[in-house]
Amino acid sequence: MIIREFISDFTKIKRTPWILLHLSLPIVITALFLAYYAFAGYRIIPDVRSFFILLQIGYPIFISIAVPVFIHLDKNINGIQNSLGLVESRSCVYLGKLFFMLFFSAISMILYEVCFCIGVNMFLDISITGFSTYASIFCIFLFDSLFIYLLHIPLAFRFGSSISVLLGISGTILAGLFENPIGDKIWPVIPWEWGVQFLKNYLGFSNAPVFPGIISMVIMTLTALAVSILWFSKWEGKVLQE
Repeated sequence: MIIREFISDFTKIKRTPWILLHLSLPIVITALFLAYYAFAGYRIIPDVRSFFILLQIGYPIFISIAVPVFIHLDKNINGIQNSLGLVESRSCVYLGKLFFMLFFSAISMILYEVCFCIGVNMFLDISITGFSTYASIFCIFLFDSLFIYLLHIPLAFRFGSSISVLLGISGTILAGLFENPIGDKIWPVIPWEWGVQFLKNYLGFSNAPVFPGIISMVIMTLTALAVSILWFSKWEGKVLQE
């Protein structure tokens, strides 16, 4: 059922901005960053790898836009109420959509890394090698973003895009604001800061222990997964009009 839902979602994204959103942004954003870094950014950003930290800070905004765009596809034609009435297992529908979004998020992240690798090696003449480095960054992004997707999917189903985008902007602002001594103490309970701290530690920008954050991420993500599935299973399909 999960696999069937996953596959069926491919037919819904034809001729929609969903694919373009995930394939074009990595190219554009990476190119803009590297162009800025080449001409002036190196004076402000001492390490080009900071690109991934900045990307992690801004990634909640991308999720807050991408999720409602995808969820909106289920609200067309017959409406979400009729769609939910035809399925055997709502939890499988929910998980199928979650895995579908994470799949495209993974593709988008791979494109970011490919564009970054090509850019720094061919145009900036900076050697950043090692498959393990890119694999670790990829895993940090993927696992960290899971909780954020679990927040935005119910919001997009229930309230539409406005609340989701507002939460995404707030998350990015929080991730930026907590880049201070106060944030160093409370970041394990701030989901938007997890990936930032993990990347800073892995890339050698910080020596702060990440184990508390890992424990917090696992507990909060599993809790969010269970709560969101339970909510979706009982949801009547009513949507608060924006």
